[in-house]
Amino acid sequence: MENYSLNPELYNFLDLSKENGACNSLKTSNSEDEASIFSANSLKETFENVQDEQGIIGKFWDGFKNLTNLGLSSSDVIDKIEQYEQGKISYNEAIEAIEGYQDKQDGAVSLISNTITGVATAGFAVATGGVGALLMGAVVGGATNAGLKTLDRATNNIENDALNLKEIAKDGLIGATDGLVSAATAGFVKAPIAGQTVKQAVKQGVVQGAKAGVVTGASTGAADYTINTVVDGKEFKISDLINITAQNALSGALFGGLFGGISGGLAQNKLNSANKTEFKITHNENLEVQIDNELQAKNYLDNFNKNAKTDAITGKAYNAKIDELNGLSQKSEVLAKKFDSQLDEAAYQVNSVFGGNDDVQKITARSKSQESTFSKLAKKNIENNRMFETLDECYDAIGDAIGARIQMKNLTKDETAKIVNSILEDFEINATFDDFVAYIQNGKASTDEMTNALSRVKDEIIDSLKTKQMQSAVDQLCEGIRIGNIKITELNNYGDELTSYFTDKQVHEIIDAYSDAVVNKVVENRPFKIVSNSSLMDLNETEVLANDAVKWVKADDSGVNVEFSQTSKGATKVSGYTSGQMNIKHYLNNGEIVNGELQLRGVEVNGFADVEHIPYDIRKGKISSNNQKYSEIYNLIKTMSDENYSNYNSYLSDVYKTLRMKELGLLDTNALLPDISNYIKDGISASDALKLDINGLIKVSQTKSSNDNKFFAFVLNMIK
Repeated sequence: MENYSLNPELYNFLDLSKENGACNSLKTSNSEDEASIFSANSLKETFENVQDEQGIIGKFWDGFKNLTNLGLSSSDVIDKIEQYEQGKISYNEAIEAIEGYQDKQDGAVSLISNTITGVATAGFAVATGGVGALLMGAVVGGATNAGLKTLDRATNNIENDALNLKEIAKDGLIGATDGLVSAATAGFVKAPIAGQTVKQAVKQGVVQGAKAGVVTGASTGAADYTINTVVDGKEFKISDLINITAQNALSGALFGGLFGGISGGLAQNKLNSANKTEFKITHNENLEVQIDNELQAKNYLDNFNKNAKTDAITGKAYNAKIDELNGLSQKSEVLAKKFDSQLDEAAYQVNSVFGGNDDVQKITARSKSQESTFSKLAKKNIENNRMFETLDECYDAIGDAIGARIQMKNLTKDETAKIVNSILEDFEINATFDDFVAYIQNGKASTDEMTNALSRVKDEIIDSLKTKQMQSAVDQLCEGIRIGNIKITELNNYGDELTSYFTDKQVHEIIDAYSDAVVNKVVENRPFKIVSNSSLMDLNETEVLANDAVKWVKADDSGVNVEFSQTSKGATKVSGYTSGQMNIKHYLNNGEIVNGELQLRGVEVNGFADVEHIPYDIRKGKISSNNQKYSEIYNLIKTMSDENYSNYNSYLSDVYKTLRMKELGLLDTNALLPDISNYIKDGISASDALKLDINGLIKVSQTKSSNDNKFFAFVLNMIK
């Protein structure tokens, strides 16, 4: 910020000849008679001279201060002059107000010019990069700053002020220095990235802008003072240099944060609007909340004992187990923060593979929370007797530390009808699209003859519909596997012939992509597990393993053998759960490897799959009785008879079936879902049953527990 002294003409005007009997400077006079001679004219004329020097930038800033009452404005100075005339303040106080006003106006003009210069320079720096960015920064900065200051002088009331070559040269030198520094600090501000919300981008912009502003403000403030002092032949004072550097650092942080937040939000909004596929990253907002680790351990173990039939942990073993779980709770806090820090880069890897696909409606990503991380580690500790001595062991044990979901769009009814009718025509089956839908829903058609005919083409029609919905994403997945953007270790094609997402052919395409990645040394040659109802035993070598698994080897022409194991056990869940689910590994730029879970499923199923697991978790004791969030349905699930629970799973399975039919275009999206009252009747009232249907589960999942603590550490994040 430039530090000009008051217009020297004021002091020349006050430097009176001795024959007039006046003092050399009224600023230091104690004589009321002497001051009164010049009271009205000297102050007003001096202030008019100061205002004459204000160009368009200075006038804008003065208008802003007058409007907002922020800072010393021209209105404030006029008030000071009037107060002097009324005898309320001394002449010195009025002069100091004028001097302070001029100093702040000149400083503001420099600050605004430097800010605009920095913004202009940063844009060129990002586009140019490298050493060229610094050179371009100096050129652009010099031209921008000199141009702005010349414009300001051209719009003031001083004749020929715009053509002051000395000032133009000085402004160019200052701008070149400012531009060089701005180009060097441009890397502090990152470009908007798909997946962030506008709110996240604003917050990021504020932090990054403030950091860049501190460095740029301090550097340019010191440069401005030094250049002004040298060129104008003023006395160089270290105290002034330190003061101006500190002031500019603070101003730079404030302005940088403001501009960074605004520009970040606008840029993110533009990017999100232009992106074909919605991409959302959800960070954990509770990372700074203090966890009572011992209480968390005790609640988990007490809930386990409550649900364990013969394996309850009691006596001395109870206290020892509490100590183990307490340690895991503490480690889970560390891991949750670690996973959250890895989330962005891992999510962008997924988006680089599937983003921009017209068939993909939405991509979401989140990291494992502390509560979920602890629950998984505690389960492995108790049920599998895993001790987890180190943090690294815990880290490796969380297979879904990063969760990403690719949500596929629905097929339209016209698209589906065209496919169905074409296949019916090819097989010369005298049936309609509606006949086929009725057959899929009921398991039979209007006649036995039509039922038999439709059963022959059922698999081909369903596979054709799945191919239409999923093939573009499968192609992207396979390409990502081949080039190493997606490193897959396991494939789970959950669901039955209708509800699963991948066809047999698509599963084979994924297998081939993995084999190619192994052969080309993109991934290590490790056994690859497949869970699917598909029959894949048509490869080179097979061996029957335990648990209904089949081991087989795919031999490549280059002589590389890739080992696979396939099982149908677990592919069809009793609840009807369906998803194209994969275990993957994210290789990050800093050398870290984090486990991830990637799911491909439709938009209809996605919302239901997020809540359908709640009854199972309650039934199996994963959710404890003291969890207030699920208090309304907890006892309903825990006390439900085995027969009713089986019927309830049939309801859930039929909901999945109906949702998949909507996704495949076989039903309208507004088609009614199964009525839970047709499944659960005995022992549960109609009103209680409604708490357990799809809408009831969604409502429960959205309820905030009284124990849920939210902590928004904006100030802490700013400091970080």
